[in-house]
Amino acid sequence: MDYISANVPHEDLTNDPELKNIMSESVGTFYNDNFPIDDVDTESDKLLLIDGWSKEINTDKYRIWKKCIEDDNITLYKIFGHFDDISAVEFYNAQVNDQYRYQWDKSVSSLCVIDNITNNREIVYWATKFPFPLQGRDYVFERSHSMDVKSLKLEITSRSITHNSKPVFPKFVRVYKYGSKLVIRADNGLYEKGMTYCLTYYDDFGMPIPNQVKDRLANTKIPEFLEKVHDAAVYLGSTGKLYVPYPEPDRQH
Repeated sequence: MDYISANVPHEDLTNDPELKNIMSESVGTFYNDNFPIDDVDTESDKLLLIDGWSKEINTDKYRIWKKCIEDDNITLYKIFGHFDDISAVEFYNAQVNDQYRYQWDKSVSSLCVIDNITNNREIVYWATKFPFPLQGRDYVFERSHSMDVKSLKLEITSRSITHNSKPVFPKFVRVYKYGSKLVIRADNGLYEKGMTYCLTYYDDFGMPIPNQVKDRLANTKIPEFLEKVHDAAVYLGSTGKLYVPYPEPDRQH
């Protein structure tokens, strides 16, 4: 079981009352699974097929691939796409502007940051509505951000966790197996129009659902969601209120 670590010194400081409080508050906070998402974020049919992926949808706007991880009872989906009328930074902001998401994503019941680990790493609580008579789902996950100016790339990684500040609520079905990785690449510049993306994710709904139903949901709902993200990015770009991840400190090896 992997535990979440913050910026706490490695020295034995257990005599420090403040540190004791920090450590006690972190008890019971850990990752829920082994996060089986790979690092493949560029599209190559040959390499994806060799690695066990199968292409489900092929359109000019996007391609959806699927891979089953039988040992973990997980289905991975990988979506490649391109937008030529928004920038990488605008698309990134549409993904992480939680307050504005309430306006364009009507399925959101609750979405908020409940803990900040570092400048580019936080714990998020997300509750989403499901159509009646299905019960709503909620998630607790770690979300991390990174930006590589040289390669014109932004990344957002989300990984489900158990967190002591968000116990299970009877109103929702808690999703314990959830993870995603979004890689955004600018065609020319991070603030210039034109970008490609690769979204890899998995999501266990917390109830037995036939694979055919899962595939149908993925093949319809993911493109719909990404179009909404695109429209949100267009609006946020028009406001000029954009931000990017904090620069990572230089590490000496």
